[in-house]
Amino acid sequence: MSRGLSESRLELPRDASGFVRRECAHCNRAFKTRPSRHDASVLQRRLASLFPFENAHESFDEVPDGSCLYCGHRAPVDEWLTLQQQVHMEALARAWANHVRYQQLAYVSRTLSLNPRPTFVTVEPEALPGPMPPEPDDMRVIPLLCCGEEVKALWDWEGSFFCPRCGTRHAGTSGRQQFHLEFVEE
Repeated sequence: MSRGLSESRLELPRDASGFVRRECAHCNRAFKTRPSRHDASVLQRRLASLFPFENAHESFDEVPDGSCLYCGHRAPVDEWLTLQQQVHMEALARAWANHVRYQQLAYVSRTLSLNPRPTFVTVEPEALPGPMPPEPDDMRVIPLLCCGEEVKALWDWEGSFFCPRCGTRHAGTSGRQQFHLEFVEE
């Protein structure tokens, strides 16, 4: 039996450290941030744009702009979804639309005494897609002092960093500091 609409849970997947993958539409590079209080609004806006039964203008909460960690491109935070996240959201919107359509058509069967000769047969839709798989822990942590945030960057990125929250540029550093320990024998 399929899961009901109210039983499905939607959130962006996190890695083992609790970071969420983002992707810049300008430079196509991935980075990770901590979950944002705006993530729910981002997902709601994305679903509303894909869901044919929703009045999109009624469901949009404002979301702030964010910056790409690498190129500094600024855009609303709902534009930072990865391709995998977008594909999942589209599949989920289609599945929800099928479930809503099924419930609307099944109303006729439930009220058959009012209309004893229906002209169609309802077919129960497939189950809603499950959650997205968890994120791999595949990037290095970079502390950003401007907002007191930590982000995750690609291991091989050697250029400047921009804070995804405030857009402040941080000088180019590899982020790979080496420490030399010397043992002194006494």
